[in-house]
Amino acid sequence: MMPPDSHPLRDAPLSQPPRAVMDRRLGVLFVGRVNAGRSLMAEALLRHQASHRFDAHSAGLTPARDLNPLVLERLRAEGIATDGLAPKALDHFMRPEAPPVDIVITVSELAATGMAGAWPGQPVTAHWALPDPDPARYPATPVDRRRLVDTIFQDLRRRVDVLAVLPAHCLLALSQWGDDEDAGLRTAG
Repeated sequence: MMPPDSHPLRDAPLSQPPRAVMDRRLGVLFVGRVNAGRSLMAEALLRHQASHRFDAHSAGLTPARDLNPLVLERLRAEGIATDGLAPKALDHFMRPEAPPVDIVITVSELAATGMAGAWPGQPVTAHWALPDPDPARYPATPVDRRRLVDTIFQDLRRRVDVLAVLPAHCLLALSQWGDDEDAGLRTAG
């Protein structure tokens, strides 16, 4: 039995990650249903906040043709770069030549349930439950849709702000490092 004042994560010795991992930015992939709103907003915010620490990407299970125009409008109003933002297919990130993905964050329930256990390299995974700003799924007035996009943006900004400053030892506490040369972050087993 553990002493009452001990904690397995706090008291466990933390090993150092492989040098190859520490010498590069960590790859973060935000996954949504269609990659036209939430996941693209998260990608743009993380690039804006912490491109020195992370390579931000996003993808969708069934990518839309275009970015949600309200999302694009909101990002531009905040002075966040939108160049190159476009819906992308998830399978692009499952290929061997894809950029390294160390952290996968799903932003839709469909993505969260559809992606369980599907990641090569076992990246750290998380789910950020957010409402869907797709006008087809949220039949309301344009003012209501704009309010929803604003609410999602504020929520994502808070979450990305935390991720952007998360110390490496916090990531280590959530992960176990593999022995291979560039294991990336591994989920605890």
